[in-house]
Amino acid sequence: METTNVVFSAALKQLIDEHVSLREDMDLFYELTEEIECDSGPVVVQLFAELYEQVSAFTAKLKQHSKREEEGLFPLMLQHLSDDDRTIEVMEQEHDKAEQHLADFLKEASAKGTAINEDEAQWITVSAVQAHATLTQHFAKEEKVLFPLAEKILSVEEKEQLGRLFQK
Repeated sequence: METTNVVFSAALKQLIDEHVSLREDMDLFYELTEEIECDSGPVVVQLFAELYEQVSAFTAKLKQHSKREEEGLFPLMLQHLSDDDRTIEVMEQEHDKAEQHLADFLKEASAKGTAINEDEAQWITVSAVQAHATLTQHFAKEEKVLFPLAEKILSVEEKEQLGRLFQK
């Protein structure tokens, strides 16, 4: 992370720390996607079952993180940004895009269930790969642009309010 010159408030630091944990989870499921892509035979279906479990758990964790941003951080920031500033809109679109990739993966995987074959597992895995790519770029953008902007434009009181909201 290149935001070394910015000292973040506790609430924004929490979001950054959540990115670290989410990235670790993403990297684990991405490793599985690579194995699924490279392997063949029954092992692919076994790896896919593991991937499904990891993506399910990750999606729940990501939803909590996104909720803190969408219901806490974004509304506070919007009060300070001009009407033509699309920063928050872009962030929300990226949230939607990543969540859609994850939902597509989970829906397709659930629809196939235990009857899934190697080709289907490899095809469905593409959605998890797309979610990983989207979120990798998104987290970087939040850390380089959004969080430093929030630190700059939010008042001390707003940052404390955000911290209290995150503790609930």
